[in-house]
Amino acid sequence: MLDAVKVMLAWIALLAAVFTAGCRSPRLPGVCRILLGAAAEKDGKTSTGSAAAVEPSAVQDAADAYARGCELLYGEGVERDSEKALRLLRAAGGHGHLNAQITLGLLFLNGGSDVAKDETQSAKWLELAARQGNVMAQGSLGALYLAKDTPVRDPEAGVVWLKQAGNGGDATAQAALGLMYGKGYVVAQNDSESARWNRMAADQGDADAQTRLGIAFYRGHGVERSYGEALKLFRLAAAQGQASAMSNLGVMTAKGEGLDKDEQAAFEWFRKAAEAGDDDGQSNLGAAYHQGAGVAQDYAEALKWFTRAAEQGHALAQFRLGYMYARGQGAAADAAKAAEWIGKAAAQGNALALKWLREQPASDR
Repeated sequence: MLDAVKVMLAWIALLAAVFTAGCRSPRLPGVCRILLGAAAEKDGKTSTGSAAAVEPSAVQDAADAYARGCELLYGEGVERDSEKALRLLRAAGGHGHLNAQITLGLLFLNGGSDVAKDETQSAKWLELAARQGNVMAQGSLGALYLAKDTPVRDPEAGVVWLKQAGNGGDATAQAALGLMYGKGYVVAQNDSESARWNRMAADQGDADAQTRLGIAFYRGHGVERSYGEALKLFRLAAAQGQASAMSNLGVMTAKGEGLDKDEQAAFEWFRKAAEAGDDDGQSNLGAAYHQGAGVAQDYAEALKWFTRAAEQGHALAQFRLGYMYARGQGAAADAAKAAEWIGKAAAQGNALALKWLREQPASDR
C-alpha cells in the first residue's frame, strides 16, 4: 500500500546505523583513483617518481605525498607499507591537501586489514575537508555525527553538515534530509521541508526520493495533492527498479486514480514489486490472487505471497495470512497459525486485527 515508506539506500556504512537501512560504501582504492584522476585533470599532469624513495621528512609537495601515499597504501607498483602511507597522507592532509583529507577520513571511517577503524580520527579529517566545501566530506561527516553508536555522535552538527552537502548539490544528503523531516528523526517532523529536500534529490534522479515525493503528492502532504505528479514520480522511480514505486503504481492503476482503472495492469505492477522483494507488493499481489483481481483467483498463490510479506513484518499481510488460516483458504484451517499471525498484526496496531480480536468469539479464532 502507499502508506509504507521505504528507507532509502543511504550514504556509506554509517547511515545504516542511522536509518537501519542498506548502504553503499565506496572501496577506498577506487576513491583514491577517482580523486587522483580529478587532481590530474585539474593540474594537467600526473606525479612521477618512486614512492618507496620518499620519506615523510622529505615531503615538500603535498600532492606528490598524497599520490605516493595512495600507492603505498594499496601496493600499486610498490610493496604495501600502510604505516609509511599514513605518514605521507597525514603530511599531505596537514598541508591542506583536500583529497588526502577525504581519503584519511574515509579510511578511518571504514577501517581495513591493516588500518584500525577510528571514528575520532575520521571526524577530524572529514571536518577539515568539509570546511573546504567538499560535499562528499560534508555528507560523510554528517552521517558520522548522526550515527547512534559512535564516540563523536553529535546529531545537531550532523544535520548542519548534511544541509551543507545538500545545499551543495549532493543528492544522497538531500534524500537523507527528506527522509529525516518526513519521519521526524533528529529534526522536527515537517512535511513541507521533507517534500522540499526530496524534490531536490528527485530532480537529480534519486529513485527513493522520487518515490517519497510521489507519496507526498498522492496524500497532499507538504505539497498540493496531485495524482498526476504522483504518477509521474512513481513512473520515474519504477523505471530505475524502485520496487515500492511499482507497488504504488499498481495501487493507483487498480483504483483508477489519475489514469484509467486496469486491474490486469495493476496485477503486473504488483508482480514486479513482489518479485523484487517489496513487502507491500507481495501483500498487494496476494490480495489480487485472493480477490481474483486482474488474475484468476488462486488461494494458494495468495497464501504464498501473504506469507512472504508477513515474514518481512508487514502488518496487513500478517492479518490477511491469519484470516486465510482461520477460514481454511489455500491451506487446511489452522487456528494456532491464525492466532499467531493475527496476534502479530495486532501487536503492530493493525486495525483489522484488533477489530477481529475484539469481535471474534474465542472459539472461532
